[in-house]
Amino acid sequence: MGVKSKFGIFVLACSVIGIALFVFTQKEPYSTEAVMESLSLKNNVQSTMIGDTDPIIDISVYDEKDITDVKSYLENNLSEEDLEHYKLNVYQYSEDPIEFIKNAQENLESDYK
Repeated sequence: MGVKSKFGIFVLACSVIGIALFVFTQKEPYSTEAVMESLSLKNNVQSTMIGDTDPIIDISVYDEKDITDVKSYLENNLSEEDLEHYKLNVYQYSEDPIEFIKNAQENLESDYK
């Protein structure tokens, strides 16, 4: 193997390592807020809220069939610490205020009676 071949392999290896390091450093660091933003971009959600005083992640969706998808997305993308700290409350949005409140409270009743 000649000097040119060895030099070519060295340059190629350095390039691959450089690209890998660039991609690795460009990843956004984990945060609960970043997961919630990506949720809004990937799923059809009406609103999201992370509780300050109560440890609740509150999400309303337009269609009841999206509830399972949203819960699954959160369980797969939130950290274990977030899943232990926050209660997930995913429910269907309604323009009727009484129905909206009923839907929002449905999952919380067992914890907040």
